[in-house]
Amino acid sequence: MAEAGQEISGEVLREVELKIDIRSATILVIPKSDEIQDKNMPRNLHNAAELFLRVGMVDAAENVKRNVADLLDIYSNDPDGKSNFHVGRGVVCWACGHCGIPKGGANQKGNNIKDDLDKITPGPCNKCGETEQVNWLKVTQPVDATNTKKEELPWIETPPLSEEEMKKKKEAQLLAKRKEVEEQIEYLLYGKEEKSILPVATRNAHPNAEYCLRNSVPFQMH
Repeated sequence: MAEAGQEISGEVLREVELKIDIRSATILVIPKSDEIQDKNMPRNLHNAAELFLRVGMVDAAENVKRNVADLLDIYSNDPDGKSNFHVGRGVVCWACGHCGIPKGGANQKGNNIKDDLDKITPGPCNKCGETEQVNWLKVTQPVDATNTKKEELPWIETPPLSEEEMKKKKEAQLLAKRKEVEEQIEYLLYGKEEKSILPVATRNAHPNAEYCLRNSVPFQMH
């Protein structure tokens, strides 16, 4: 496999910044029956991200990195089983790099970690809908200090936001960005130590109000 820093299609800086999490190697790629003897088949998601980088699919590698990070963040917070998560078995999509529970969610065959995956076709990808270039994943963790025995864990992910939730999120982001811009303008106009004492709307409508108020100059708002 190629190293993440290998130069491919002018993407050197993005590859260096990617910094694939070594813990992604604990998430195994389950080969299909005709892939078991394929030496080029990625054995885990760390290999998968390296492969994407090797062929210049940087966006796909970033998808792997992001999805793995989201999964590990959930586990690091000790999920209690009561939170609103989707739980099952994940797949990796070789078309777009998305890793997660396949389309169909908990009702999809193979989503239970006890299912016999040799008899169940993985996918489809929940991001791009790919049905052929998809493999099951197996999340593992050591059960002892020797790291010789591992147990399988389910794939856990936060469900996508509804249209209403997405709308509220975008509105909140817009308000936060507007506040940030206003603070930057205030800093440029009045300095770090001396902030404006008037609301933004008043300053915009009456540009001289701040000066008059600070210098005891009579001012009338019309």
